[in-house]
Amino acid sequence: MKMKYQHRDKAFHSFISTNNTYPLHLHKNVEITMVMSGKINIFINGEDYELSEGEVAIIFPNQPHSYKTTESNQILLMFFEATFPGDFTGDLLHYVPDKSVVPRNKVITDLMATLYKLYIEKSDDRLLRAYVSAILGHALPLMYMKRVDYKNDMDMILKILAYIDMHFLEPINLDALSKELGISKFMISRIFSEQFQVSFRDYINSQRAAYAHMLLLSTIHPVTDIAFDSGFNSLRSFYRVFKKQYGVAPNEFRCKSQALSSQ
Repeated sequence: MKMKYQHRDKAFHSFISTNNTYPLHLHKNVEITMVMSGKINIFINGEDYELSEGEVAIIFPNQPHSYKTTESNQILLMFFEATFPGDFTGDLLHYVPDKSVVPRNKVITDLMATLYKLYIEKSDDRLLRAYVSAILGHALPLMYMKRVDYKNDMDMILKILAYIDMHFLEPINLDALSKELGISKFMISRIFSEQFQVSFRDYINSQRAAYAHMLLLSTIHPVTDIAFDSGFNSLRSFYRVFKKQYGVAPNEFRCKSQALSSQ
């Protein structure tokens, strides 16, 4: 079965889904699922789970997963970049849970319901970020976390993606990745084109643009510094990639964000 790479542009996104069935895929975002009614089957990183009302699953970046509806259900889905909650970024990028389901917890479900309401009301990203951090702060201690060893614990695709997640701010190319992981660069290139329908370079640039997006929102660093801090080797490529991913130039994005936050 082919595994699809799913690209999401927004730093945070949430919606309610009814009777969700979705094929095996993965993405660089964290995904949190809460069952609002009924039951749903979720396959996450090789494990099958049946979730019922009130149960929550947390899917970490680059974990293959799929959904299957066997009876009527409604779920609340939240997606966010690993850099979005700030303090928990290290946990989200360098650890994975042994089991992906969080036991029923009223505090977590209430926080998620409030967060969804704030998102629908277009609340400030800083408030959304605070609620995401609160959810993770309650949920992660309930899950047995283990550090990711991309060389020993993951299959070929996840080794590649995990390595990129840890090194995308550095100069990185197919030759260096091939040498580090012992995987043919032609195999790596084929995985990206056939499995993810995105080029190796575009995948890395999307990671860098997302990191720059976070810096533009959370710092007052000059745009030029942010471009190079995010791994780009020229301002021209930074502006081109950022505008392609977010629809506006970095300077324009920062001005709009500052205007909204001052209202």
